[in-house]
Formats: sequence, structure tokens, C-alpha cells
Amino acid sequence: MDQATVLAALEGDAPHLALAELASGPRAIDCPDLGSGRLVFPRYREVRHLLRDPGFICAPTAAGMLSTLEPELRELLAPVASWVLYADPPQHPRLRNLLARAFSPRQIANLQSVIVRTAETLVSEFSAMGGGDAVTELAEPLPVYTISTLLGIPEADRASIKAWSDDVVLIAEPKLTEAQEQLAAFAWKRLARYFEGVIEERRARPGDDIISGLVGVEAQGDRLTTEEIVANCIALLVGGHETTSSLMSSLFLAAAAHPEHREAVIGDETFAAGFVEEVLRLDGPSKITARAAVQDTEVFGVPVAAGHRLVLLQASANRDPEVFEAAAEFRPERRPNAHLGFGHGPHACFGAALARMQAAALLQAFMRESEALSVDAAGVVWKPSQVLRSAARLPMTSKHARRGAA
Repeated sequence: MDQATVLAALEGDAPHLALAELASGPRAIDCPDLGSGRLVFPRYREVRHLLRDPGFICAPTAAGMLSTLEPELRELLAPVASWVLYADPPQHPRLRNLLARAFSPRQIANLQSVIVRTAETLVSEFSAMGGGDAVTELAEPLPVYTISTLLGIPEADRASIKAWSDDVVLIAEPKLTEAQEQLAAFAWKRLARYFEGVIEERRARPGDDIISGLVGVEAQGDRLTTEEIVANCIALLVGGHETTSSLMSSLFLAAAAHPEHREAVIGDETFAAGFVEEVLRLDGPSKITARAAVQDTEVFGVPVAAGHRLVLLQASANRDPEVFEAAAEFRPERRPNAHLGFGHGPHACFGAALARMQAAALLQAFMRESEALSVDAAGVVWKPSQVLRSAARLPMTSKHARRGAA
């Protein structure tokens, strides 16, 4: 097995065979075509270990990404290094604690009822209008609404914010074309300018939103700089809608493929939550993450040189037969389900509870209407990304279309 299998898993529209092969294959694979002679770890034991071991750090991911850019772009995008995603101790626990304080459980819990209502309305109206593209009409609107509400972004600004966020997320890709670099740079400029303005407004008139919370903790003993607040607002925006939207598309495909679970999903919130977890395991949005060794070391006998870039293939680790019984089977009742879809260890996604809440709400709303909706799985168009498993288009039709609906 060589890097061709890894690339098939990361770049193909139908990666599942390659992922299954990697899940029971070698413990490490050299993959220079991912850049910088990277070493890929596709198995669960190694990936989980690397995610929690402090001897393997995140900051070189941002540094390596920035080093490939032109000097002007590198300077512009330098604040990416202060994203909580790429930070290491002592910066990481400081940022995470401050962000978690602003991203409070109370704010998330207060959104539950409106998330459920919004999900039901979206699906009902989508079905009544005869269907369409489930990505733009279902998968994207709920996460955009939710993270925009938490950040206090007015409805009139949300379309622009989402479009810029879609372009900024390109910087996470292992390789960028010149056109992609320019798109990401332009989007970063616009988002930075936007959030700088919002921060000034919140300093004058604080509200009950995340940005006000970040400005508030800045005023206390442990300060966040304006640059740190801006960078992490962008990170929250990207993480809050891009990955969650990607998960939604996979949920719809799984729901269409497993209609036998319809009644259980509708009637049992615990079962619905298990359905979401199994989608996260088998078809979650995060394909890979990265680490670098602090010093010369070994990973279960595999030698790793200091500074070497490591690619952790979560998508195949979640199919490892050493960990998951009947790993290729879709089992919503699987317990335990210790997948790595939201990461593991100190960098595990702190927005996971919110993503799960939205996913379960939209899944149950979709299942209630699923007998009327027909999913065109063959018509799915996947975004060309090595990092995210994300649909660009997912066609559906409905037999409940109102007369005259387009």
C-alpha cells in the first residue's frame, strides 16, 4: 500500500474503499505528494495517541502553511497562527479557556428550541417547494444562522460573511493554487475589517453574544489582543458553519440510504443522537489533521524526526477494525462509539455539542419528511478538498410540492 491509496481516500468522490483499506493496513505511510515529505498515520491507535500527546504540536501546521505563500500574503494571513486550532501551550490553554468562557453552555442551551424550530421550518418549506439543492437550502442555512446568532452578526450581513468564510477555509488545504491564495487573502481582508468594526461597536455597546464576551474577557486580567479576537472570530465562523454544514450533507445521504431507521430516529432522541455519531464516524467532515514532533522520537516503533510533518487520517482511523466491530457497517446503536470525528485531547472541538444539537434537529426534521423526499445520491457534487468531506450540491425532489412551486 502506498500514497496512491491515501490520495484516493482524500481526493476521490467515493473514498470509502480506500479508507477501509487504509484502516486495516500499514501503521504509517510516506506521502510526499501531500507536501514536505509528510508521514501519514491512518490507524486509530496512532491517531488517537498523536492527538493527545504533548510531544506532537500544532503550530508548525500554520507555520508550514504560511511559509509557502508570497511574503505579502504571508504577512496578511499571519494571524492564522493565533487560531486556537493551531496554537500550542501556553497559548492554546489560554485561548481555549477564554473562548470557552465566551462560548458558554447557557448561550448554546438557549438556542436549542429555536434550532429545532428552524430545522423543521427549513425542511417543511423545502419539501413544499418541490425540493432543490439540499446543500444551499438545508445543510448551510441552519449552521450559518446558529453561528451568526452566537456571534451577533445581523441577518443583513450573513450572506457576505458566509461567502468570505467559504474562501478563507481554503487556507487549511495542503496545497493552494495562486487563484485560491488570492481568494483566501481577499476574504481574510474583508472579514478582518468587518470584525474590527464589530469589536469597536461591542466595546461601546456590549451585548449577549460571543464577540461581546471576548471583548469582556479582554478587559479582565488576561487580555486578548484585537488581532487575537479577530482571528478567532474568523476561526469560530469557519468552524461553526463550514464543518457543520458538511456534516449535514452526509446526514441526508445516510438517512436516504437507511430508511429502516426512520421511525426510531423520529421517536427516540437517543437513537437520533447515535445516528449522528455513526455518520460522524463513517462520513464525518474532518478527513485529516496534522501535528509535528517536538523532538526525535518514535510512534509505536515508527521513527519520527524532530519537526517532521505528520498527517493524521481521522477518516480511516474511524474505520479501524481493531477498535470498531463490523467497522464498515452503519450501526446507529453502536455503543461505545469512540470515533475521532471531533478530534481528541486538548484540541478536541469545543463546538461539538452545538454541532451535535444542530445535526440531530435537522436529522429528525428530515426523517419526518423523508417519505416525500427523494435524494439523488448519484447527483452529489463533492468539493475538491483534501481536508473536508463536503458536498457542493445535493439534489432532492419532493412529491409534496405546492401547486405552482418552482
